[in-house]
Amino acid sequence: MRKIYEDFLQLLKSSLQSQNTTALSSPNWIEIFRLASIHKVEPLIYESAYKTESFKEQDQNLIKHSKTTSMQIVYSQIQRSDRFLQLYKEFNKAGLEILVFKGIILRELYPIPDERRSGDEDLLIKKTDLKKAEEILQARGLERVLSQEPEEDVYHYFCHKTGLHLELHTILFGGKSGVYKKMEQIFSTVFEDSDAININNIDVHTFSIDKHFLYIICHAIKHFVSCGTGIRQICDISIYINKYHENINWEYIWKEITILDYDTLLVNLLQIAIDYLGLKGNKIVYLKDKNEYYINTEDLIEDIMEGGIYGSSTQARLNSANMSLDALNKESKSKIKSNIAAIFPKAENLKGRYKYLEKYPILLPVAWGSRIFTYSKERGSLFNMGVTAKETIEVGNIRIDLLKEYKLIK
Repeated sequence: MRKIYEDFLQLLKSSLQSQNTTALSSPNWIEIFRLASIHKVEPLIYESAYKTESFKEQDQNLIKHSKTTSMQIVYSQIQRSDRFLQLYKEFNKAGLEILVFKGIILRELYPIPDERRSGDEDLLIKKTDLKKAEEILQARGLERVLSQEPEEDVYHYFCHKTGLHLELHTILFGGKSGVYKKMEQIFSTVFEDSDAININNIDVHTFSIDKHFLYIICHAIKHFVSCGTGIRQICDISIYINKYHENINWEYIWKEITILDYDTLLVNLLQIAIDYLGLKGNKIVYLKDKNEYYINTEDLIEDIMEGGIYGSSTQARLNSANMSLDALNKESKSKIKSNIAAIFPKAENLKGRYKYLEKYPILLPVAWGSRIFTYSKERGSLFNMGVTAKETIEVGNIRIDLLKEYKLIK
């Protein structure tokens, strides 16, 4: 493994465990904070970095910038968290049954919660409660943003004062693929077996321990098969196990994960947490001999570290998702067809960006043209857009090989 990854993961581990950082040998602090930025873990890395002698000896501009950036992120997160809890308190008063997942639930597991930043807060709501919830949000100054189409699966609300972004989900997994249908079935009972935790004297309803653990695993792998997952999602899995390992029904978890064909990848994600994030292996219960699994984390770490949060570090990685999904759905018999899918995606993969495809899929060629025009404008010329297309295909082929390596494509 590259030294920069070892240094970065050592700092992250120290922060997760509230320990002093082991002395690092000539760390590249600029590169470390670049990785922290693309993985959205700047405060966690700074928390460990400022305790090291090596960091204290760095250029004062770097020290000041990293400190200021981290403090701003934490302060902003505190504001958003407080605003969210105020709104959720109103939901409780109105008798609405709304389940919170990820976000603030996971932040509470970290030594300093608001150092684990969240881009948004996710809520699962019954469609029968949606109208009342929207009335509450709008009455308190939040604005519905992004799509205004009726019958959406996700409703986005934004607080301009604090930057809080709420996502109200009526289903957990969009899309019509077989694996997403399986996931929806697995989580169909979350309201019946929900739990509640108290945060700042407010009862916040969430999934049961097993369902939430299963969800954050599925969510991480859903992103992995698309563009990639980031180290923060593995931190979430690791810290969740540290908190709840005695209460997790491991037999249930492995049963569902195996049905989804995610077991090989999960074993490798857990191995990364054990080797580099301080997770104790004896807190995990395997249903068969661990040595029976294929375990090789080197390729996986490289993909995770360079991909950044949700694999979004480069446009080429984002574009390559069409190749990965095409190969995963077994619609392509060769990489050539997957390469074509990266440049000319199916309507289903473009509906999020071009809403008119929802009603008029026949306009797919128009979306292709618009997409090509946008990329060529951003890149400066059609030639440069061609370079991006080449990069997309290269990344996509590497990622398809990864899906095969961890048995997501058989």
